[in-house]
Amino acid sequence: MKKLFLFFIKICIGFCFFINSIQVFAFEISDLSRYQSVAIKTLARNDSLYKNNKSTSIEIQGTKPLINVLGPDKVYYDTQFVYYGEEKLEIFGETTWYFYTPKSLNGNRKYKLYYRKNDVMLAAYPGDLLVIARKDKNNMLLLIVKEGTDAAQEVFNVLGLKQPDNDENISFWKKLIGKSEKEYKNTIKDVGPTPTVSNKKWVRVYFTPSTDCENNIIAEINNAKKIDIAVYSITNQNIVDAIIEAKERGAKIRVITDRLQSKGKFSLVNELESAGIPVITNVGHKIMHNKFAIFDGKRIESGSYNWTESATESNAENCTFFEQENKTFSKQFEYLWDLYQK
Repeated sequence: MKKLFLFFIKICIGFCFFINSIQVFAFEISDLSRYQSVAIKTLARNDSLYKNNKSTSIEIQGTKPLINVLGPDKVYYDTQFVYYGEEKLEIFGETTWYFYTPKSLNGNRKYKLYYRKNDVMLAAYPGDLLVIARKDKNNMLLLIVKEGTDAAQEVFNVLGLKQPDNDENISFWKKLIGKSEKEYKNTIKDVGPTPTVSNKKWVRVYFTPSTDCENNIIAEINNAKKIDIAVYSITNQNIVDAIIEAKERGAKIRVITDRLQSKGKFSLVNELESAGIPVITNVGHKIMHNKFAIFDGKRIESGSYNWTESATESNAENCTFFEQENKTFSKQFEYLWDLYQK
């Protein structure tokens, strides 16, 4: 009986070793759509994770987009580190999102994301994608994706972004739609631009159901002096209240929305008009299905997210925040504004 028991124990131990030897990865790129918020950029040589490479710990500088994604408070995150390249690596560890107040900043906070050096992050190389994704208040993903791989394209597809074009000899207009600037102006109504992930700026993406899209749109409205809005449906009272408050403090605001949606039972467009905000609807197009806003001519919010309560509370939507290049969205807004007033 004793020998049989020992034999059984050996079998169990052997099975455990066999199971542990099989690499089962918990993360797939398609899972990104299940995260609450995502920040993504292309790594540059001067990014902080390449500095102090001899140290056992690394700190990523906490820029404003990261503060918007990770929040203003100190948080310890259970973190999944994942690398997609010639091979896939996956490590579980911890990160710390924290702040301090150096005297040189006159009491303003400076943020950093701290992690222990590991094989995933050591595999990162300039040109690769760095994705920082918050799943919930205590769980985070740090994802490195090798430049030019199918996995990189999948990341762009899941987040609704555009892969950067590294050929600097091609003009922006040629990169955007394969046309010259003159040709672009003649076909601007057909352009549906998406943000490019560069090594200069973070791109932020939020998914619903959650209040992240709503809260970040309101934050942009609260901080802007000029706001141009082109949104299909507007029924979110919190966002409308923020727009009206911005108007009352002196912000310059214009709104383009869909003709039929503006007459809907739950539409709040009449509140905007009553507050003295210029609102126009589509003429010449069957529907005005755009969903974007321009803040101070620089910062863009776009995505599938309509400015409605259902988009916040129950729909599977996304919204993206980034800085526009070459006034692409501004030119599209002006085209529509002029067209719909004819």
